Amino acid sequence: MAQTKLESWLDNPQDVPQVSALAQRIAEAVAELEEGLVERSLEVRILLLAAFCAEHVLLLGPPGTAKSLLARRLTRFVGSKAVFFERLLTRFSVPEELFGPLSLKSLEKDEYVRKTEGYLPEASVAFVDEIFKANSAILNTLLSVVNERVFDNGPERVAVPLRCLVAASNEAPESEELEALYDRLLFRLMVRPVSDDCVAELVAATSLKPPSPKEARRELAVGLDDAQSVQELAGTVVVSPEIVEVLVDCRRFFAGLPSDQHAQLSDRRLGQAVRMLQVCAWTCGRTEVEICDCVLLGHVFWSSVDHCEQFQVFLKKRLARTRRRQLVSILQGLLERVESGATAAPDLLRELEAFRRALCQEIRSCKRQRSLAEVHPWLAPVEITALNALLASAVEGLRTLLRDVAALAAAAELGEDVPAEWLRLCQGRGQLRWVESADAERIDDDVDGTFTVGKHKGRSFSEVAADDEDYCRMVQRKVSEGSFSGDSPLDKQVTAFVAYLKLHRQG
Repeated sequence: MAQTKLESWLDNPQDVPQVSALAQRIAEAVAELEEGLVERSLEVRILLLAAFCAEHVLLLGPPGTAKSLLARRLTRFVGSKAVFFERLLTRFSVPEELFGPLSLKSLEKDEYVRKTEGYLPEASVAFVDEIFKANSAILNTLLSVVNERVFDNGPERVAVPLRCLVAASNEAPESEELEALYDRLLFRLMVRPVSDDCVAELVAATSLKPPSPKEARRELAVGLDDAQSVQELAGTVVVSPEIVEVLVDCRRFFAGLPSDQHAQLSDRRLGQAVRMLQVCAWTCGRTEVEICDCVLLGHVFWSSVDHCEQFQVFLKKRLARTRRRQLVSILQGLLERVESGATAAPDLLRELEAFRRALCQEIRSCKRQRSLAEVHPWLAPVEITALNALLASAVEGLRTLLRDVAALAAAAELGEDVPAEWLRLCQGRGQLRWVESADAERIDDDVDGTFTVGKHKGRSFSEVAADDEDYCRMVQRKVSEGSFSGDSPLDKQVTAFVAYLKLHRQG
């Protein structure tokens, strides 16, 4: 009977948007740009996304890892008339190397004008290696080109066609003088040499081959017109409160790092990231940013190599987080009332129905994100695999809880005393393992929530827990009695706060 209930509860079709025609063309373009490269699936996608967003990319890694080749291939996105500019900087580089030599004819007229043809001010895509060796004579002009897309050439301010700057360096900058430039490079990637497992593929891709007829270069499946159209329309994409919570938790992650690793997430970078997520959602044919899109924040928010991997692990776990712990906390209170006989069968069935709705909603949400990730054109296969593994684990935990809710509901339908007997039987067999394991889960331990509604709006959970003991006792009692079990913002907030109290007041 319980199994029949469980199957009927989960027998709901998934509402997943179809893959858009643009997303399919993006996938084709990625495959073309990736051709002949080994273990560069992520880099190709991020470079193409950066070009769609008119943002810039920083590639951190040793020489000889195809960084300049990746940038050169990006010119196909801009079109046949695209100008590619490439330069390696040293400590002794001068502005003329990037912006062009001074015009002698203009100097004769007392005008300080550069001849920019073939240099950065006229490039559509640029690759600047060892960018953090730029000196102060170069930095100010470079910032204007990168951030404002303008170049001051003598008395005239000229718009530049730069779509994407691909910068490279062996290491992140240490000088405060370079922080402004570093912050304007939205995407940051660690590029590593090909792994031992793929050396055979690298040999096959780079070895000499018999001559073959030269094929005319085909146009890329997507281009500049697509990007410009997307940027005009992506402003209609909704950024839900759920996504805002993810962004807030990311900020808290960096604020909570040890003082020697502290990294401030700038407002500029946060705004750029939101616009990137909107572009990402629109290109996938959606009108709202989804949780799976936020995987890309793992290549945007970190600033130090020391905490790059740590943040990416945190982010994936945060994106796979569900309300399971909060629901377990409420269900434990309900089981205590069942055991003491304080809840009548009709009331128990009503409360279990609320649990059913909440759990099924969480399961559907996880499955939806898995389905969206599977066809996501901007996520590399390794990212899809990692996210789906975490979501699958989350779904299994929710299904375990839902099975017991179904069994308890079936018991309540059989008679008034059956639920208590069922509970004693389960306890005797050592079942209901989720009761003991719930407090051992640590997916979101380091996330201190914030009240968004009610009298404590704007205050953190930790502040309220320390300052308002009466409120803490009141909400704990109410939750144990079955209140706040719905899906409203207040219900979710209170159950999350009670779960926080239970976790942080142990021992």
